[in-house]
Amino acid sequence: MKWTSAILVVVTLISSTPNRAEDKVSYAGYSVVQVGVNSTDEMVGLEAESGCVTLHEWSKHGVGFLCDRFQSPRLRRAAKSKHISTRVSTRHLDRLIREEQRSPRSADPQNNNRRLNARNKNRGRSDMLSHNAYVGVDGIYRFLDALQDSYPNVNVKSIGKTFEGRDIKVVVVNEGRGLPKLFIDAGIHAREWISPAATLFFLDRLTKVLSRRKSKSTPPTIGEKYEWHIVPLANPDGYEFSRTSDRMWRKNRRRFSDSKCVGVDLNRNFPQGYGVGASKNHCSEVYQGPSPFSEAESRAIKNYVEQLQNIRVAVSVHSFGNVLIYPWGYTNKPHPNQRELHRIASSVANAIRNITGEVYQPGTAKQVFGNWGIAGGATDDYYITKGILYSFTMELPEQGADGTEHGFLLPPSNIKRVGRHLSAALTTLAIMANNN
Repeated sequence: MKWTSAILVVVTLISSTPNRAEDKVSYAGYSVVQVGVNSTDEMVGLEAESGCVTLHEWSKHGVGFLCDRFQSPRLRRAAKSKHISTRVSTRHLDRLIREEQRSPRSADPQNNNRRLNARNKNRGRSDMLSHNAYVGVDGIYRFLDALQDSYPNVNVKSIGKTFEGRDIKVVVVNEGRGLPKLFIDAGIHAREWISPAATLFFLDRLTKVLSRRKSKSTPPTIGEKYEWHIVPLANPDGYEFSRTSDRMWRKNRRRFSDSKCVGVDLNRNFPQGYGVGASKNHCSEVYQGPSPFSEAESRAIKNYVEQLQNIRVAVSVHSFGNVLIYPWGYTNKPHPNQRELHRIASSVANAIRNITGEVYQPGTAKQVFGNWGIAGGATDDYYITKGILYSFTMELPEQGADGTEHGFLLPPSNIKRVGRHLSAALTTLAIMANNN
């Protein structure tokens, strides 16, 4: 999530646009090395010396560099000569991707859904996801339709179309009851698969809990006190491309007539701090786009949020980092409500730890990640300018239950575990906002 100038490797690898299966981007021999750089100049210098590419994600261990087998030792030697620490966080990237694809549940979600439908045909269509696999856009949308068919308090609708013409869907729970609203977006960055998967787990749990209420005399649950608006996949074009062509793809799939490079970083396409921690280079992973809200996906979120009234909480779900971030993200200047935001975020982190044992750190982007976290255009900063009192970005884990670091390739066996983190966070946020 930091800015750097594009180099040749970025253009040819990260911004490649394969159209056929045989053109699928290969990461054979690649690894991710975390480097404890202290400035942008150091980062750019190490890129130039090693040929590695910066991965624009926050990390508690420094900046992530994507390196092939020849670049990795060059990077470590160059860093050592400058007394900069390094650590390999992900080895054998291609092997991990192949293992992910070999999973029958992850490799063929359509067949998986058919098997689950057959197994669960007498238990309701809402059981079509096992939450043990990462499924494609079609599988996600079939699940959303199944929820709508199964529960009368669920409504699924499109809030807009992507560049490639896919629907951007929102799930509304408890609509039309005059309740305060809680808005959630997930999957704005294509390669962060755990984000939509954990959000679907929460949505499944929420709807099932609401359907079990015994009688009107039973005190309402926290889920019944809100109108929930959930966009589980804000970047369906990029997400599908990350499944079929380039597992490490981050942006949307916008094409430009004046550039061979594709895509805009949607989380850098919002107006607050626009251009901070972003790039004007089309080929960069953090290309900000021609202007704020230049993208169909970011405009769809903007238009939808602005027509809603009484949104109490907004949460943008990302990976990775085990943090709960609040505004401002693009400046060192504290938000006027920072003390209250910190109090809420700390209570949420404590609740996650008490319920699941997982540790999340609350703070601003700079507080939890240092100078590398400072970036503009992020959704949490945008939401809070719309009069939403509590706005957060939740960065889900990169580590499996055994502590092994996986980066974006968190095995699907972790979906339920991480979904429980998200459920604990959203439930606690709802309770605290309801009490204030």
